[in-house]
Amino acid sequence: MINKKINELIAYAKAHLHLGVDDDYYAANRLLYLLKLTTFTKEEVDEDLDFFEIMEYILNYACGKNLLESDTVTSRDAFEGKIVDCLLPRPSELTNLFRQEYKKGPLTATNFFHDLSIASNYIKTKRIEKNIKYDYAGKYAALEITINLSKPEKDPKDILAQSLIKDNYPTCPLCMENVGVYQATSLAPRSNHRVISLTLNHEVDAWGMQYSPYAYFPEHTIVLRKDHSPMYVNELSFAELVDFINKFPHYLIGSNAGLPIVGGSILGHHHFQGGRYDFPIEKARVLQKYKANRKVTVEVLDWPMAVIRVSSDNENALLDEVNKIYEAWYNYENKDISIFKHTDQDHNTVTPILKLNGAQYQFYIVLRNNYATEDQPYGWYHPRKERFHIKKENIGLIEVMGLAILPGRLVEELDLIKDCLINNKDPKEFPELEKHLPWIEELKEKNISQDELSETLRQEVGHIFEQVLEDCNVFKYGSKEDLYRFVEKII
Repeated sequence: MINKKINELIAYAKAHLHLGVDDDYYAANRLLYLLKLTTFTKEEVDEDLDFFEIMEYILNYACGKNLLESDTVTSRDAFEGKIVDCLLPRPSELTNLFRQEYKKGPLTATNFFHDLSIASNYIKTKRIEKNIKYDYAGKYAALEITINLSKPEKDPKDILAQSLIKDNYPTCPLCMENVGVYQATSLAPRSNHRVISLTLNHEVDAWGMQYSPYAYFPEHTIVLRKDHSPMYVNELSFAELVDFINKFPHYLIGSNAGLPIVGGSILGHHHFQGGRYDFPIEKARVLQKYKANRKVTVEVLDWPMAVIRVSSDNENALLDEVNKIYEAWYNYENKDISIFKHTDQDHNTVTPILKLNGAQYQFYIVLRNNYATEDQPYGWYHPRKERFHIKKENIGLIEVMGLAILPGRLVEELDLIKDCLINNKDPKEFPELEKHLPWIEELKEKNISQDELSETLRQEVGHIFEQVLEDCNVFKYGSKEDLYRFVEKII
């Protein structure tokens, strides 16, 4: 039976993974090595092939033969990555295929790469489907709430394995060293990892593009420098964003702020994130509109954070205005409303986002500040402690745009809260609800009916996320007029 499954997998790879007609025995022999087999016979197989059914059988076989480090989700993922790597084009071959598709058009090229990433199960579509998603109709625009259930929880065996790792290779999760590497199973599988080589801002083949395996939105893309260099947000990165959009006009692209607290989780490696999606921030109302010059429009948006949108059909005029705003904010200080430019470090930065709207570049500049004190070590413009029970992590690019990525623990915790409210149980009896106790008391006072409880809890979570974004507003100690005066001084 295992021989048949190998034949099915090779047939699937020819149909969906661009395995060449002369590569079937090569792929089969690599699979034999992994599975500790010594013979292979070609068999006729059905055309209707289910990748997941085939892979489950092969992984069960490998597990039964003790070929996996352990029978955990992460160990099975790692071995699956090794199997798929036997069937995929080499990285340089894949880049060449991508460039051939790009000659037909940027959309054709990204469709090709994205489809391959799904067909190889690098993008974990079946797990992503488990995520809970809904809208919260807030006071700014409809925010999107995601409770993330796609990433598997780590098994204690995997945690132990990770604790035994002594080397620092790959240097970080974004480094090119990850392409094809087989790591400890406690780390993300990368054997089937592929990165397309790109030229950005005249740096030939200095960049890579990949998709996120646990995509938070459609075609969630990561664009990274090939060299391991720290995040930066400045005139150079703005030009890089524009060049990316020129090459892939159907995508949005943005960057986390390059400072701790207000930046993303990987500040050690310069990268962008993007995708093919319309985010809530794009639907924000305009509070004030200015004409910087005949080529550029500047707008202040009605958003829980301080957001300035710069629009133009001329990329040079756009970049000139964006750079002016960035420089003005970088040097801005207003101690009366608790905006401090510098203490022991610089504090002002931005989260930049770029998208085309027809022929118009639309550059969203979200003003950020990472000032912190002993009393507020998480930062003055970070979620307040009373909201940590829902969201404690840094507010990065994706959340800034109005898409909440909330921890999977909330599913079980919200169910427990419902149980306590409906059956009059004491939430103090559940250790996992300790962080929610003040919130639960507030919910009790609202006398929510049982029929409305599930939806009300969802909306309450959305409301807290909206407040989390408001916590990050750099002008929250002042007023909209302070933001207007900042913009008008630049214009």
